[in-house]
Amino acid sequence: MKSIVLTTFGVAAALALAACGDNERTATAETSVAEAEVSTEMPEAAVPTAQLEASANRAAAEASQPQEGTLTPDGQTSEARTTPAQ
Repeated sequence: MKSIVLTTFGVAAALALAACGDNERTATAETSVAEAEVSTEMPEAAVPTAQLEASANRAAAEASQPQEGTLTPDGQTSEARTTPAQ
């Protein structure tokens, strides 16, 4: 099932990129709770399509994370996310 969804997303992203005018390229990504769109006017040699799509995926994933102080579905306050030291 995941491969079907990823293939569908890849085709949709390619169509979205082909439909852009004025040298603007965009990529979109969505999760169950967030959608992100990134765009650039830089040429593909400077920002490859894969990098543009990866940026959209990261933005959607980041936007999906609960922010400190927001309520969870069960009514609890979310805690701050911390990044482990490396």
